[in-house]
Amino acid sequence: MPSTKQECLAQMHDAFAEFDAVLAKLPRDRLTEPDAVGIWSIRDLLAHFANYERYVAAEIMGTLTGQPPSNQDRYGRDDAPTAADEANDDTTNAWVVAWARRRTLESVLTDYAEAHYRLVRAVEECSEADLDGAGRFPWINDSRTLAEVLPNQCWQHHREHLPDVVRWRETLR
Repeated sequence: MPSTKQECLAQMHDAFAEFDAVLAKLPRDRLTEPDAVGIWSIRDLLAHFANYERYVAAEIMGTLTGQPPSNQDRYGRDDAPTAADEANDDTTNAWVVAWARRRTLESVLTDYAEAHYRLVRAVEECSEADLDGAGRFPWINDSRTLAEVLPNQCWQHHREHLPDVVRWRETLR
């Protein structure tokens, strides 16, 4: 029977590969067009994924090493969101997407991949007790374990948005 860690890493790998396979079939020159996923472009969505995964990776590594993560570690930039930016998921997403829209597509694509691989490396550094221990990670503000938080921050998150991306791709034909 696979361990929690093995299951998490397998899910992370599989969901990223599934999403990446669809991403590879999208015309690169259309990835910045709005309204691909709701009002977002594919670039916006990738920045959204990168933000979640980068933040979680930074917090995991900060806890494991005892070194608080920097804004660069958490957000991929020197500044941090304001309290208003972090008021809820919508305002946080707006903060992330506004910044992504000032960046090149290539830089967002790089961040998307790097953030994912940082999260994979962070999970690889975890023990089974880290993944299954409620209260192990102070940034998780409730009684959930890291293993319970990871799906929504990674593989379920990719799979949640994948049908929208596939539908958008179908409109391009």
